Amino acid sequence: MKKLLKIITAAAGITLTAYVTPCEAQQVTPYNPNKIYYPEYQQSARAEFSFPKVGKYEVMICDYHSHTMFSDGLVWPTYRVEEAWNDGLDALAITDHIEYLPFKKYLNSDHNTSYEIAKPKADELGFILIKGSEITRKQAVLGHFNALFIKDANPIAVEDPKASILEARKQGAFIIWNHPGWAVDSTYMKDFQKNLLDEKLFDGIEVFNSREYYPRVLSWAVDNNLTIIAASDVHGTLDDKTISENGAHRPVTLVLAKERSSEGVKEALFAGRTLALFHNTIAAKESIASDFVDACIKVKKLFENGKNVTLILTNSGDIRFTFKVGKSTYILPAKSSITISLPATSKRIDANFTNIFIYENRTLAHSLQIQ
Repeated sequence: MKKLLKIITAAAGITLTAYVTPCEAQQVTPYNPNKIYYPEYQQSARAEFSFPKVGKYEVMICDYHSHTMFSDGLVWPTYRVEEAWNDGLDALAITDHIEYLPFKKYLNSDHNTSYEIAKPKADELGFILIKGSEITRKQAVLGHFNALFIKDANPIAVEDPKASILEARKQGAFIIWNHPGWAVDSTYMKDFQKNLLDEKLFDGIEVFNSREYYPRVLSWAVDNNLTIIAASDVHGTLDDKTISENGAHRPVTLVLAKERSSEGVKEALFAGRTLALFHNTIAAKESIASDFVDACIKVKKLFENGKNVTLILTNSGDIRFTFKVGKSTYILPAKSSITISLPATSKRIDANFTNIFIYENRTLAHSLQIQ
């Protein structure tokens, strides 16, 4: 119901009548020349980082290795969630160390606290937060392992490293061997890790961590059917400027999930449907890499003159592809199209993707079909 307002203009000596709703009346802000409002500068802006479906699977963008002040990280748990959301991720695991706690003097808490603080913010953003812990032992002998989808981190904090991993396994955890080449001269597998592998006590392995790529580890993953992982292992804040200047994104694991949910992510990890993405480079099992390329790149015929055919290649993914056809090298930027010319007799494009690794120092050779 509209309310009748009478506005008296004394100087003119007239009466004006206007109809204003109560809601409209409440929105009127008196003009104040001494206090002027500008747009809010603390708003979060989410990057839209996406890929087309690969067959029946959704491509989810995940980071399974990050830290907060509740171990040796430098940020509060809610900041870590907002940072990942702003970066366009679909899921994040906070994996604070259960042994290395440099700020313990100031933080009276148990090993579940960082997750408990971060979870409400993740829920508010509609973001998937995975409960995890990093089991930390001497790198050169035992190594570090992330346990994801755990129920309670406290029972995992025991002195014996294998007992820690067995407790995580008891909770149904997906276990990753972290950065096998970090802090050592070469990438090698010691007796402890070999024993865990033989007993199938870890499921995935990081082929890329922070800024380190381990080509040999990719061959271990393929040979032993381990899930391939890339992770930021971020402790401070991500240097987005340096990353963007290189035309890249933070290191992430692309997960081919049946559904966009925590359970969808978990099922895909155990099934091994992942691609490691870092610095516009992919590391993946050959069949998954081939399916991913076919989902992202479509080829159509534009023109033919009897001798040559002009083809347009359209990339609907958020990654730049580099490939060779014969002696020619091509760059197909993210969300872009390029044209190439081939002999008119060509039925397909036989390409070697130089930024997609499928084994130690072996790149993907794949034929693109002309539609």
